[in-house]
Amino acid sequence: MERIKDWKSYQKILNRQKRKKNNFASLIKLIGFLIFVILLVYGSVRIFYFGKSYLLIRNKQFRGTGIRPINFIKDKAEAVKSATLDFNPFLDAGFSVKALKAYFRHNPPVFNKIKNGRYIQKIAGYTIVYTIKPVIQKEAEKTFKEYAVPFGVMAAVNPDTGAVLGLASYSHNKERKGEISGLIPYPSGSLVKIITASAAIESKGFYPGFNICYNGGLYGTNEADWKQNISTGLNRISFSLAFAKSCDVAFGKVAGFYVGRRLLTKYFNKFYFNKNIPFILNLQESRADVPNQFYQLELTGAGFENVKITPLQAALISAVIINGGKLIEPYIIEKIISPDGHVIYIHKGIKELDNPVTVKTALILKQMMIKTITSGIGRPDFYNAYNQYVLPGIIAGGKTGTISGNNPEGLYQWFAGFGEGNGKKIAISALVIENPVWRITGGGVAEKTLFAYFFKHNNLKIASPARKLKAG
Repeated sequence: MERIKDWKSYQKILNRQKRKKNNFASLIKLIGFLIFVILLVYGSVRIFYFGKSYLLIRNKQFRGTGIRPINFIKDKAEAVKSATLDFNPFLDAGFSVKALKAYFRHNPPVFNKIKNGRYIQKIAGYTIVYTIKPVIQKEAEKTFKEYAVPFGVMAAVNPDTGAVLGLASYSHNKERKGEISGLIPYPSGSLVKIITASAAIESKGFYPGFNICYNGGLYGTNEADWKQNISTGLNRISFSLAFAKSCDVAFGKVAGFYVGRRLLTKYFNKFYFNKNIPFILNLQESRADVPNQFYQLELTGAGFENVKITPLQAALISAVIINGGKLIEPYIIEKIISPDGHVIYIHKGIKELDNPVTVKTALILKQMMIKTITSGIGRPDFYNAYNQYVLPGIIAGGKTGTISGNNPEGLYQWFAGFGEGNGKKIAISALVIENPVWRITGGGVAEKTLFAYFFKHNNLKIASPARKLKAG
């Protein structure tokens, strides 16, 4: 405590202490005022943005949470699209196949821009380079459009690598284009005979000259004829000709009397029915449900019931026949280039999913499929009115299939086959759905596409004399 000398000094001390108290009180008030101002500004901002967000949310859908900026969407259609597209398909850590697959689930690839002989597509600044061959894709699309088919689809693959060379679909009614795709399964018709034949050759010792007895005609489903013992009947046909002519009753008997349910199911599974085939696009499973009842088993083995197949898988099955028995995993992206020009992804390696048949069995099936074109039900599509083969120098084979369906409704005309020559190979399938008039068959689409691939490749337009004479 300060020592007081006189009254005057005492007053000075009191005044000094009073000033200290006043200064401290002023500091406290200033700090309190600053805190109040800060809280007021912060609260006002919060109230402003809360009110704005509340009003906007009531009127528009949005995406974005937390501290990310809100991106408001103009309409409901964009909102639905946004629910699946609000992601970067290529993560900061590198390319994400999973993210790209999610993108393709709701956005089919677009094949309309060509660079260096390949279709490319820009997605989020990245360049997707597809394996699709423009000459194949354009020919199929042109054929579907020229013939104005109600629905058409074509799929083609490199049988040795699994690269998808073509994946075209067409709907005359554009509002129904979602009903046709190379990735959706449709009733298979007689394409099933490839599976039945594989099981019979590989497990039951069938060979091209094996004779099958039957009653009735080549086609039809008379139950009495189908249940008759395979060793009896007024008619006889070789196994290879039954395949080439697509004789229903003969193959029904092969399925029922020789192959059986267990073995037929086994071979459907070997060809990856009822299984997921790994693919970047939304490829659905092909389905095969083999029944226990004898007659229904026969019908299934001949292609009448219980089997649906995607056009892409039909092409992959054809590839098995021409590559020596290997079922190859398909791919459609060759490489991906980042916005700064670096290749961040390139497809490498060939992956075998299974070996459904041996090399020997594949060779027998190949010869039987060639016979389908040279002397079987597929001949009209590959020979002109003057009996001239329209793919000179090219070995072609295939299997046809015809069946009615209701999704979409119409007659389904299939072709699954292959072409080989000039140092190249291709496996192809084509499906045309007509109701009621045939404008062109699946085989006709396949033939035109094969011609384009082998004779117009790299813009070399070569018209063979045989093709010029071909009837329309």
